[in-house]
Formats: sequence, structure tokens, C-alpha cells
Amino acid sequence: MTIPRCPECGGDIAPGLLACPACGWLVHGAALSRIAAEAKAAEAAGDRTLALSRWRGAVDLLPPGTVQRTTIDARMSALSAVIDGRAPKEKGGGKKAGGAAAGAGAVGLAVLKSKALITLLLGNGKLLLLGLLKLPTLLSMFVYFNFTSNARGGAVLALGILLSIYVHEIGHVAALRRYGIEATSPMFIPGFGAVVRMKQYPTDAHEEARTGLAGPLWGLVAASIAFAIGKAFALPAAISVASLGATINMFNLIPVWQLDGARGLKALSRSDRGMVAAVALASAFLFHQWMPAAVGGFVAIQVFSKSAHPTGDRGMFLLYVGLLVALSAIAMLPVQGIPGF
Repeated sequence: MTIPRCPECGGDIAPGLLACPACGWLVHGAALSRIAAEAKAAEAAGDRTLALSRWRGAVDLLPPGTVQRTTIDARMSALSAVIDGRAPKEKGGGKKAGGAAAGAGAVGLAVLKSKALITLLLGNGKLLLLGLLKLPTLLSMFVYFNFTSNARGGAVLALGILLSIYVHEIGHVAALRRYGIEATSPMFIPGFGAVVRMKQYPTDAHEEARTGLAGPLWGLVAASIAFAIGKAFALPAAISVASLGATINMFNLIPVWQLDGARGLKALSRSDRGMVAAVALASAFLFHQWMPAAVGGFVAIQVFSKSAHPTGDRGMFLLYVGLLVALSAIAMLPVQGIPGF
């Protein structure tokens, strides 16, 4: 096998290396220049999501620790902050930027407003339908439905839970795409739920939290709509779907392993975590639910963890506690027609 040589110093460059070990010449320099030009053009056109996507492609071609990669990481963090409203508002144009990317605090408060939740879901109808056109997703949904419908509750409840989980996973996909991160459509696993695989990773803890908590937020949307349908048409099965869906999404808020709560917790400071634990335990007492107590207990364990964010994220704090309260309230609804409930 012929080992290529660096055009700058003539040194050997082993396959797979991103830079010459002798002089630092970048193997993908030409591609990086092209990607940088595309990213800057996207920024100039106001398409920050596309710009983030292009910069992420550049990061994959740069060795860790290089000046170029550090610079791009900083640029990506800045773009991310503008997209989700964390960046300081600019004079004149700041109102537009802040309004287009709903402020994180506003998102947290919107959890309690059913109209805002329904608008969130309907506004992404195209993405919801797109996932249903993927053959792997459809096949895995069929297998999951067949497995679940044979368990307690029957086909109607199984279909409702299936759709609730699907909406939850599409919430992750929507948030990831907003930050220019490619992700697969949901894949269902009987007895487990569903997963979405990321082809790239979030830039920082703020993106990590937003993409993580997007699932329970969309899950709350699904539970709220199921509840509204159940009340409007007197359908006990829809009420049951709302209650079980809320419980499933509450389970995902437990900050352990790869659950959404663990990702959301990464952006919270020690004081934020203490407040989340308190709200979770209060919700457990107020709504007579054990799941929020589990969330509160695991969050309390990590209050003084070294992983706590140094400054915190006000928007994600509001979203976390909003989800805890709203999901706990919906989980109180009766589950009918299933032995053991």
C-alpha cells in the first residue's frame, strides 16, 4: 500500500489522519475552504440552521485541538444561541431574531398553554408525515403495534401509545434539525419504545438539553390532544392514552443513562437542579404520583455533581419544571379497561 506524502513537508501521512503529523497541513483543506464558504453564505442569507449544518461538516474534517476547530466550535455555539434565543438581542434586528427563535423561557411557560402546544404540533405536520413515509419506521411500528396490542389494553390503546411515542421521537428529530444535526427517523423496539440515531452531536450542553427535552415536550403535546379528544367525544380510551403517554414521558425525565432527563440536566446549575428536585417531589405529593418522586430523587442525587453547569440555563430550567407539573397533572387521569390500573 502506498502511503501518501504531505505536499508541504514531504512527510508520510497514514490513512485516516486529518492532518500531517509533521507540519500540521490539513488533509481536507480544499473541502474545508468550500464548506466554510457555504457556511458563510448561509449566514449572510439568514439561514443559521444551514450554516450550523455546514460548520458541523467542517468539524468532522478537523483534528481535535486545532485552532481552526476551536474557532468553528465557538462560531457554532454563537449560532446556536441565536437560533434558540439565548444570544443578546441586537439593536434594531434583535427583535426579529429573538422572536423567530422562541425564547427558551417562553417555551417553558408555553408548556402550560394548550393552544401553544397544539400550534407547535400542527406547525410541524410535514415532519410528522415524513417519518411515516420511511419504510424502516413503518415496519418497526407494525412490529411494535403487534407486540403491544397483544398485551393488556388491546389494539385501540396500543395504537394510541404508538402514536404518542412516535410524536415524542419526532420532537427530537425536529429539535436536532433545527440545529443542523442530521438524525434518522424513529425506530421502534418492542418492550422498549423507540430510538432516533444522531449522525452528529450537539455543540454544547444548551443544545444537548434542548434536543433532549424536545421529546417530552412533544409528548406532552400528544397527551394534551389525546385528553382533549377524550373529553370532547367522551372516549375513555383517549383519556387512557393521555394518562399513560404522560407517564411514559415523565419516565423519560429521570436523569439516568440515555434518558432525556439526563440530557436536560446537563444545562442546569446546582441551584437549578435543587429547584427541579423540589418541584418534582412537590408534584409527586400534590398529584399523588410516584414517577415525579423518582425524577426528584435522581435529580437530588446530582445537585452537587461536578457535571452541573457553571451558569445554568434559565429556559431549560423553566421547561424542565413545566414538564414535571404538566405531565404529573395529566398522568392523574384514569386509565380504564386495563386490568391492574
